[in-house]
Amino acid sequence: MATRKRRSTRGLTWLRVLTMDDLDALRSLLIRTNEKRAEWEYKLHRGSIIIYTPVIPWNPRTRKPDASMRYMDKSLRVVPTPGGPFQLEYMRHTGRWWPYFDATGNIKAIAKAIDDRALVPSDTHD
Repeated sequence: MATRKRRSTRGLTWLRVLTMDDLDALRSLLIRTNEKRAEWEYKLHRGSIIIYTPVIPWNPRTRKPDASMRYMDKSLRVVPTPGGPFQLEYMRHTGRWWPYFDATGNIKAIAKAIDDRALVPSDTHD
């Protein structure tokens, strides 16, 4: 179990840092419930897991979704938190991360929070 120090106004706070084992566990839990989530990219960055989802934009000429213009977009992030051990955040339209305040806990709780709601638009398409 990896940990890191975090400065606060009252001294040091120890946080559990996410590792590749956590990333693999989250990936397997999410793919088990929805096979389309195998297309998602899961990356470990500075002790957090960032989840990229595929986006298929509309082609302005044909006015239909164009798979040739597909790209990966940051949509979810799992970060260490003192009340957690982890918290789920989503990328807002402003380009900033915003927390789901009720989605905290271990990796299984985070995977359940993603399963319980349609957090990502690509998750709802057939």
